[in-house]
Amino acid sequence: MPNTNRCEETAECTGSERRAPVTDIEKARQLFRDAGLAFPTIPEELAVQLKELDRWLFSTRPLERSPYNLQHYVREVDETEVKDYALLSHSGHGVNSYAIQYYVVRGSLRLFLHIGWGGGYMDAEASACTIRDCFALADRLVLAAQSAGKFQAGERLTVVGSDFYGSYWLPPEENLRREAKSRDGPLDVLTQALDWLTGRRERQE
Repeated sequence: MPNTNRCEETAECTGSERRAPVTDIEKARQLFRDAGLAFPTIPEELAVQLKELDRWLFSTRPLERSPYNLQHYVREVDETEVKDYALLSHSGHGVNSYAIQYYVVRGSLRLFLHIGWGGGYMDAEASACTIRDCFALADRLVLAAQSAGKFQAGERLTVVGSDFYGSYWLPPEENLRREAKSRDGPLDVLTQALDWLTGRRERQE
């Protein structure tokens, strides 16, 4: 008798061969989905440039430092001219020091999210909810920054959200980066920056 299972397997293989190659952003989206995590809406012109550099590491630019080193990436845009980029990763060390990183430098926006997830003692469900809510606000922030009217040359809006290293945001008129001294969390600073951008757009209309 013919091996029908083998025929079915062959048909499945042939069908899969016909499918278009999986892009790196599709790999990233599937990875996050399988982990039960939301996925941010990366700006289209950056999304098509996203490359898988390693397991849980996707970026539009080469990297010399681990994305876990949040302060390096924040200082970098303060001290040098950095081309637009997007970075999405999961990194950490030890037993409990693990986080999802989502960094977007685009136009006048400098957004750095560093949200705990994957640590041995973390509440996975609560962490996933925080990431989902932060990504939802980040999506709105990226869109608002694009449509909030023209910033003056050299003006930057900086938003840093981390439940490890503190959270703060700086409007363009504040040129010097301050350390976060308040108890604001990532969701707080995302909301405050979004409110400021919305108000700016309304004032310009």
